[in-house]
Amino acid sequence: MGYEDYRTFKMVRVFGRQPGQLISVTSAYDAAVFLLQQWPDETGPKHRLAREIMLKCLEGNCSPSVARVAFVEAAREANIYMEAEPLRPAYTGKPDPKFGGRKTTLARDRRPRQP
Repeated sequence: MGYEDYRTFKMVRVFGRQPGQLISVTSAYDAAVFLLQQWPDETGPKHRLAREIMLKCLEGNCSPSVARVAFVEAAREANIYMEAEPLRPAYTGKPDPKFGGRKTTLARDRRPRQP
């Protein structure tokens, strides 16, 4: 089986069996192995459906994106899905335009004070 047969998709992170263990799943092949060998003891209808969809995907009968959605839904059902954190923009060293930008001076502040 070549790498192109793995049917890759965008990374999904799930919690493993060990406390604090995170597993990254990036293909239908990885998802199928996880569903069959590393899945928690509780299985539900979405787990069974995800297993069927992974087989169809590896046979070439469905797209990797459909397989990813099925895996994510099964992981949510089992309460092992880790939500992706929103990406922050790269730090450039410049102040954010909303905060710490140029301060304007009011006309009353430019006049000399009278004693």
